[in-house]
Amino acid sequence: MVIGDHDGPRHPGAVTTAPGSNWPTALEDLDDPPDSWARVALVAATWTVLGGLALIAVGRYSHLDDAIGWPYPAIDALSPLIYLLAYPAIAVGFALRRNLLTIAGAALVVLHLLVLAPEVWPGSPPAAPAGATGLRLLTANVRYDNPAAGGLGTQIKAQHPDLVVLEELSPTSYGDLRRTGALAGYRYQAVHLDLGAFGSGVFSRFPLTGDAAPRVAGTMFQRVTVTLSANRRFTLYAVHTMAPKTRSTTDRWRTQLQYLHEAARADQRGGAPLILAGDFNATRDNRPFERVAHTGLRDAHDVAHAGWAPTWSATVALLPTTVRIDHVLVSRRFTVTSYATGSRFGSDHLPVLVGLSMT
Repeated sequence: MVIGDHDGPRHPGAVTTAPGSNWPTALEDLDDPPDSWARVALVAATWTVLGGLALIAVGRYSHLDDAIGWPYPAIDALSPLIYLLAYPAIAVGFALRRNLLTIAGAALVVLHLLVLAPEVWPGSPPAAPAGATGLRLLTANVRYDNPAAGGLGTQIKAQHPDLVVLEELSPTSYGDLRRTGALAGYRYQAVHLDLGAFGSGVFSRFPLTGDAAPRVAGTMFQRVTVTLSANRRFTLYAVHTMAPKTRSTTDRWRTQLQYLHEAARADQRGGAPLILAGDFNATRDNRPFERVAHTGLRDAHDVAHAGWAPTWSATVALLPTTVRIDHVLVSRRFTVTSYATGSRFGSDHLPVLVGLSMT
């Protein structure tokens, strides 16, 4: 029987045949119905998001943040979070049967996982070499206007670090911390207070010498030599760069990271073991920070296989910290035996506690 070979109105779903033949030549109304404006808008919006993510990816791997100022460094630093937008794009493509959209979203998800893996993949830190000198270092941005900075004192007393490196040390934050008595046990102290956000201090159970605080792009960068024993000493930088929030501060941020890059290269050419600790206002996704780390230094977080350990921002009570901008970079004379972040104490940063062994 041949369906649809009469002149009357065809029923939905009817199949037409060629004259004199029982074989169908076309299907009617079996395709998807025309897209509604809402579906078209959703697909267009999803493609727009994926296009933006693709541009960020191109910029990341072509080191675009070397050429473009603010706001690109902030976008680059937040790219591990921004790429979460690729996941719902896959769902949209699958639900609407847009294969190319699904494939594009999946490709960006794979890229996101590759970028995120060093930050989240846990493991075990290496053991201390025989004969090495152990050292526990705590670094924290205490926030210069933090009236509860004394909360860090409780953590210092509990962890007993040998070396404490503090940023944003002001009369307010320093005074509150001192009143806890947590710093009293450190015989060697080098303190540079600032009424704003760029004071710093180093507190040590080991001798400190050569304390200096040169100004770089308008703010101080403290440098001191720490002596563990007669043949084991190293140079320590207390780091606090500008936050790249505006075009002007981004330029200063680049200048300061370039200073650290050149200083680290010079120190290591001279054979000096080196630690850079503090608030870099940068993540591993920022090219200027990456250049500092690639001078022969190693990120203590990565060496210890610490996994997910963000340090900022810690001031929103109902939201977790999401970005790791506080770092401890060490030269190869150091083995990283542990890595952990502390608890909130009124600052927008979490403290970082690192176990080291120096050969």
